[in-house]
Amino acid sequence: MKNIFVLFSILLTVFTLSSCSKDDVQPENPFLNKVKIAELKTSSQETIRLWADNELSIGYQPLYIQVLKNEETLSNKQVSLSPVMQMATMSHGCPHSSTLSYDPASRSYVGFAVFTMASGTAGTWKLDVEVNGEKLSFPVTIAMAKEGNNPVKTFTATDGTRYVIALQSLRNPKVGMNDLDVLLFKRESMFSFPAADGFTMTFHPEMTSMNHGSPNNVNPVGKGNGKYSGKVNFTMTGDWRLFFDIKKDNTLISSNLYLDILF
Repeated sequence: MKNIFVLFSILLTVFTLSSCSKDDVQPENPFLNKVKIAELKTSSQETIRLWADNELSIGYQPLYIQVLKNEETLSNKQVSLSPVMQMATMSHGCPHSSTLSYDPASRSYVGFAVFTMASGTAGTWKLDVEVNGEKLSFPVTIAMAKEGNNPVKTFTATDGTRYVIALQSLRNPKVGMNDLDVLLFKRESMFSFPAADGFTMTFHPEMTSMNHGSPNNVNPVGKGNGKYSGKVNFTMTGDWRLFFDIKKDNTLISSNLYLDILF
Protein backbone atom coordinates (compact mmCIF):
# COMPACT_ATOMS: atom_id res chain seq x y z
CA MET A 1 0.00 0.00 0.00
CA LYS A 2 2.84 2.33 0.91
CA ASN A 3 4.52 1.66 -2.47
CA ILE A 4 1.30 2.51 -4.29
CA PHE A 5 1.04 5.81 -2.38
CA VAL A 6 4.67 6.70 -3.23
CA LEU A 7 4.15 5.88 -6.91
CA PHE A 8 0.98 7.99 -6.98
CA SER A 9 2.85 10.93 -5.41
CA ILE A 10 5.64 10.70 -8.00
CA LEU A 11 3.17 10.61 -10.88
CA LEU A 12 1.26 13.59 -9.47
CA THR A 13 4.48 15.60 -9.12
CA VAL A 14 5.55 14.81 -12.70
CA PHE A 15 2.12 15.78 -14.04
CA THR A 16 2.14 19.04 -12.09
CA LEU A 17 5.62 20.00 -13.28
CA SER A 18 4.69 19.11 -16.85
CA SER A 19 1.57 21.28 -16.69
CA CYS A 20 3.50 24.20 -15.25
CA SER A 21 6.16 23.84 -17.94
CA LYS A 22 3.53 23.96 -20.68
CA ASP A 23 1.88 27.00 -19.13
CA ASP A 24 5.24 28.79 -18.91
CA VAL A 25 5.91 28.45 -22.65
CA GLN A 26 5.59 31.86 -24.25
CA PRO A 27 4.41 32.24 -27.86
CA GLU A 28 7.18 33.17 -30.25
CA ASN A 29 7.36 36.88 -31.02
CA PRO A 30 6.75 37.20 -34.81
CA PHE A 31 8.26 40.70 -34.79
CA LEU A 32 11.58 39.74 -33.23
CA ASN A 33 13.42 40.18 -36.55
CA LYS A 34 11.19 42.93 -37.96
CA VAL A 35 11.71 46.70 -37.97
CA LYS A 36 9.06 48.89 -36.35
CA ILE A 37 8.44 51.79 -38.73
CA ALA A 38 5.85 53.80 -36.79
CA GLU A 39 3.02 53.67 -34.23
CA LEU A 40 -0.21 55.66 -33.90
CA LYS A 41 -3.47 55.44 -31.94
CA THR A 42 -7.03 55.53 -33.19
CA SER A 43 -9.76 57.68 -31.64
CA SER A 44 -10.83 54.60 -29.63
CA GLN A 45 -7.27 54.22 -28.30
CA GLU A 46 -6.40 51.18 -30.39
CA THR A 47 -2.68 50.99 -31.14
CA ILE A 48 -1.71 50.68 -34.80
CA ARG A 49 1.87 49.52 -35.36
CA LEU A 50 3.53 49.43 -38.75
CA TRP A 51 6.32 46.87 -39.27
CA ALA A 52 8.58 45.87 -42.18
CA ASP A 53 11.27 43.27 -42.81
CA ASN A 54 13.93 45.99 -43.07
CA GLU A 55 14.19 49.75 -43.19
CA LEU A 56 12.03 50.84 -46.13
CA SER A 57 13.67 51.41 -49.53
CA ILE A 58 12.53 51.54 -53.15
CA GLY A 59 11.10 48.39 -54.65
CA TYR A 60 8.87 45.66 -53.22
CA GLN A 61 8.35 45.92 -49.46
CA PRO A 62 6.19 43.55 -47.37
CA LEU A 63 4.26 45.45 -44.69
CA TYR A 64 2.74 44.21 -41.42
CA ILE A 65 0.10 46.18 -39.51
CA GLN A 66 -0.75 45.31 -35.93
CA VAL A 67 -4.05 46.41 -34.39
CA LEU A 68 -3.94 46.21 -30.57
CA LYS A 69 -6.19 47.07 -27.63
CA ASN A 70 -4.41 46.96 -24.29
CA GLU A 71 -1.63 45.02 -26.07
CA GLU A 72 -4.11 42.33 -27.16
CA THR A 73 -4.20 41.64 -30.92
CA LEU A 74 -7.48 42.43 -32.70
CA SER A 75 -8.04 40.14 -35.68
CA ASN A 76 -11.52 41.20 -36.82
CA LYS A 77 -10.78 44.63 -38.27
CA GLN A 78 -11.13 45.92 -41.83
CA VAL A 79 -7.67 47.25 -42.72
CA SER A 80 -6.48 48.90 -45.93
CA LEU A 81 -3.49 51.00 -46.92
CA SER A 82 -2.60 53.55 -49.57
CA PRO A 83 0.93 54.91 -50.17
CA VAL A 84 1.11 58.57 -51.19
CA MET A 85 4.11 60.60 -52.34
CA GLN A 86 3.58 64.34 -51.97
CA MET A 87 5.62 66.40 -54.42
CA ALA A 88 5.84 70.15 -54.95
CA THR A 89 2.94 70.46 -57.40
CA MET A 90 1.35 66.99 -57.40
CA SER A 91 1.00 63.71 -55.56
CA HIS A 92 1.00 60.09 -56.67
CA GLY A 93 0.82 56.57 -55.33
CA CYS A 94 2.52 53.30 -56.22
CA PRO A 95 1.52 49.64 -56.64
CA HIS A 96 0.25 48.13 -53.40
CA SER A 97 -2.19 45.71 -51.84
CA SER A 98 -5.28 47.70 -50.94
CA THR A 99 -7.24 45.48 -48.53
CA LEU A 100 -5.05 43.58 -46.08
CA SER A 101 -5.89 40.12 -44.74
CA TYR A 102 -5.17 39.00 -41.18
CA ASP A 103 -2.35 36.47 -40.84
CA PRO A 104 -2.53 34.44 -37.60
CA ALA A 105 1.13 33.39 -37.86
CA SER A 106 2.40 36.97 -37.74
CA ARG A 107 -0.57 38.25 -35.71
CA SER A 108 -0.90 41.16 -38.12
CA TYR A 109 -2.57 42.37 -41.30
CA VAL A 110 -0.18 41.67 -44.16
CA GLY A 111 0.26 43.55 -47.42
CA PHE A 112 2.90 45.20 -49.56
CA ALA A 113 3.91 48.34 -51.40
CA VAL A 114 6.22 48.79 -54.38
CA PHE A 115 7.88 52.15 -53.82
CA THR A 116 8.97 53.66 -57.13
CA MET A 117 10.94 56.65 -55.84
CA ALA A 118 13.06 57.49 -52.82
CA SER A 119 12.18 60.24 -50.36
CA GLY A 120 14.14 63.45 -50.80
CA THR A 121 13.96 66.92 -52.24
CA ALA A 122 11.55 65.67 -54.92
CA GLY A 123 8.94 64.64 -52.37
CA THR A 124 7.97 62.77 -49.21
CA TRP A 125 6.02 59.56 -48.64
CA LYS A 126 3.24 58.66 -46.24
CA LEU A 127 1.19 55.50 -45.73
CA ASP A 128 -2.49 56.14 -45.22
CA VAL A 129 -3.83 53.22 -43.17
CA GLU A 130 -7.57 52.83 -42.69
CA VAL A 131 -8.89 50.73 -39.80
CA ASN A 132 -12.66 50.20 -39.73
CA GLY A 133 -13.17 53.46 -41.63
CA GLU A 134 -10.79 55.61 -39.57
CA LYS A 135 -7.75 56.89 -41.49
CA LEU A 136 -4.32 57.38 -39.96
CA SER A 137 -1.34 58.78 -41.86
CA PHE A 138 2.12 57.35 -41.17
CA PRO A 139 5.00 59.51 -42.49
CA VAL A 140 7.65 57.13 -43.83
CA THR A 141 11.11 57.57 -45.29
CA ILE A 142 11.94 55.55 -48.38
CA ALA A 143 15.66 55.11 -49.02
CA MET A 144 17.43 54.37 -52.27
CA ALA A 145 18.32 50.73 -52.86
CA LYS A 146 21.80 49.63 -51.84
CA GLU A 147 24.50 50.78 -54.26
CA GLY A 148 24.52 48.74 -57.45
CA ASN A 149 20.92 47.53 -57.03
CA ASN A 150 17.90 48.67 -59.02
CA PRO A 151 14.91 46.48 -58.04
CA VAL A 152 12.10 48.54 -59.62
CA LYS A 153 11.49 50.48 -62.80
CA THR A 154 8.66 52.42 -64.44
CA PHE A 155 8.64 52.08 -68.22
CA THR A 156 6.57 53.08 -71.23
CA ALA A 157 5.43 50.30 -73.56
CA THR A 158 5.42 50.62 -77.35
CA ASP A 159 1.71 51.53 -77.23
CA GLY A 160 2.33 54.36 -74.77
CA THR A 161 1.00 52.52 -71.70
CA ARG A 162 3.00 52.95 -68.52
CA TYR A 163 3.97 49.93 -66.39
CA VAL A 164 5.91 49.22 -63.20
CA ILE A 165 8.15 46.14 -63.00
CA ALA A 166 9.75 45.05 -59.72
CA LEU A 167 11.66 42.17 -58.21
CA GLN A 168 9.74 40.40 -55.47
CA SER A 169 12.46 37.83 -54.81
CA LEU A 170 16.29 38.16 -54.78
CA ARG A 171 16.29 40.11 -51.54
CA ASN A 172 19.12 37.81 -50.41
CA PRO A 173 20.63 36.38 -53.62
CA LYS A 174 23.21 33.61 -53.56
CA VAL A 175 25.64 31.95 -55.95
CA GLY A 176 23.77 29.24 -57.83
CA MET A 177 20.12 28.89 -58.77
CA ASN A 178 17.72 31.43 -57.30
CA ASP A 179 13.95 31.87 -57.44
CA LEU A 180 13.07 34.76 -59.74
CA ASP A 181 9.73 36.39 -58.89
CA VAL A 182 8.84 39.48 -60.88
CA LEU A 183 5.82 41.74 -60.34
CA LEU A 184 4.19 43.70 -63.18
CA PHE A 185 1.62 46.48 -62.77
CA LYS A 186 -0.17 48.77 -65.21
CA ARG A 187 -0.32 52.45 -64.31
CA GLU A 188 -3.90 53.46 -65.09
CA SER A 189 -3.63 56.74 -63.20
CA MET A 190 -1.46 58.41 -60.59
CA PHE A 191 -3.12 56.29 -57.91
CA SER A 192 -4.28 53.17 -59.75
CA PHE A 193 -1.82 50.34 -60.44
CA PRO A 194 -3.71 47.09 -61.14
CA ALA A 195 -1.80 43.84 -61.53
CA ALA A 196 -0.84 43.14 -65.17
CA ASP A 197 -1.57 39.53 -66.12
CA GLY A 198 -1.50 37.71 -69.47
CA PHE A 199 1.97 38.84 -70.54
CA THR A 200 4.92 36.74 -71.73
CA MET A 201 8.40 37.37 -70.33
CA THR A 202 11.78 36.19 -71.49
CA PHE A 203 15.00 37.26 -69.83
CA HIS A 204 18.73 36.70 -69.65
CA PRO A 205 21.24 37.71 -66.95
CA GLU A 206 24.55 39.39 -67.73
CA MET A 207 27.48 40.18 -65.49
CA THR A 208 28.17 43.51 -67.15
CA SER A 209 31.61 44.12 -65.62
CA MET A 210 32.93 40.79 -66.97
CA ASN A 211 30.84 40.50 -70.15
CA HIS A 212 29.33 37.07 -69.55
CA GLY A 213 25.99 35.48 -68.72
CA SER A 214 24.96 32.20 -67.12
CA PRO A 215 23.30 28.93 -68.21
CA ASN A 216 20.11 27.10 -67.22
CA ASN A 217 17.93 30.11 -66.47
CA VAL A 218 14.13 29.67 -66.56
CA ASN A 219 11.88 32.38 -68.01
CA PRO A 220 9.23 33.78 -65.63
CA VAL A 221 5.71 32.42 -66.17
CA GLY A 222 2.53 34.17 -65.08
CA LYS A 223 1.09 32.97 -61.75
CA GLY A 224 -1.71 35.55 -61.38
CA ASN A 225 -2.00 38.85 -59.52
CA GLY A 226 0.81 40.31 -61.63
CA LYS A 227 3.37 37.74 -60.48
CA TYR A 228 5.73 35.95 -62.89
CA SER A 229 8.01 33.21 -61.56
CA GLY A 230 11.15 31.59 -63.01
CA LYS A 231 14.76 30.85 -62.06
CA VAL A 232 18.01 32.78 -62.39
CA ASN A 233 21.47 31.27 -62.11
CA PHE A 234 24.22 33.45 -60.64
CA THR A 235 27.54 31.73 -61.28
CA MET A 236 29.51 34.12 -59.05
CA THR A 237 29.08 37.17 -56.84
CA GLY A 238 29.21 40.60 -58.43
CA ASP A 239 27.12 42.98 -60.51
CA TRP A 240 24.33 41.27 -62.45
CA ARG A 241 21.86 42.88 -64.85
CA LEU A 242 18.63 41.09 -65.71
CA PHE A 243 17.38 41.97 -69.21
CA PHE A 244 13.67 41.40 -69.91
CA ASP A 245 11.65 41.24 -73.12
CA ILE A 246 7.90 41.54 -72.52
CA LYS A 247 5.13 40.59 -74.95
CA LYS A 248 1.37 41.03 -74.90
CA ASP A 249 -0.63 38.91 -77.37
CA ASN A 250 2.65 38.02 -79.16
CA THR A 251 3.44 41.72 -79.64
CA LEU A 252 6.69 42.98 -78.13
CA ILE A 253 5.87 45.91 -75.85
CA SER A 254 9.32 46.35 -74.27
CA SER A 255 12.79 44.95 -74.96
CA ASN A 256 16.07 44.98 -73.04
CA LEU A 257 14.32 46.38 -69.99
CA TYR A 258 16.68 45.74 -67.08
CA LEU A 259 16.91 45.51 -63.30
CA ASP A 260 20.20 45.34 -61.39
CA ILE A 261 21.47 43.06 -58.63
CA LEU A 262 24.80 43.45 -56.79
CA PHE A 263 25.88 40.97 -54.13
